[in-house]
Amino acid sequence: MKKALLLIAVIAVLSGCGTNDTLTCTTENSLGNISSSTTYKIDYRDNDVKMMTVTYEYKDGHTDGVGTGTDGTTEDDDTTNEDNGAVGGIVGEALDDVVTGVTNTVLDLADIRTRHNTRFGNYTNIEGFNTSIDTDNDDDYKVTYTYDFNKLSDDDINTFGISRDFDTMQSMYANRGLTCR
Repeated sequence: MKKALLLIAVIAVLSGCGTNDTLTCTTENSLGNISSSTTYKIDYRDNDVKMMTVTYEYKDGHTDGVGTGTDGTTEDDDTTNEDNGAVGGIVGEALDDVVTGVTNTVLDLADIRTRHNTRFGNYTNIEGFNTSIDTDNDDDYKVTYTYDFNKLSDDDINTFGISRDFDTMQSMYANRGLTCR
């Protein structure tokens, strides 16, 4: 009898019974001197989302002072139409769903950090939601949010604008123009 149960357990494990599937949706954007990549990793079983990890990674490609030359005090060549980091002079569209709307200033990593803190800072005490700042320096900022759907309440899920339904989540990110695989 024990051998039969062991054999059934081995077959179940090898067949993938009880394991989650994963969908990964990604996008990359640039705005001025800032580039961003966003990755949504959704673990699901059948049509139920179990876990979601969202990673935002920003890189500041600005190499010298705004409107300055390589020595930081003078302008090298004013005829190259350099982009000084201000989109369209001072206004441009946002990078991703956290840095949303229109920005009315030079977008930099400090502003991006503030926008993330403003959007998710109030949720750090919600069971099932975790934040991890993976990289935070002058040129790079990477933050990861983890949503454990087994611990999140329905109200919390509504607050975050997400769904337990995998098909809904997949459609939402595909409709935003993300590449999902």
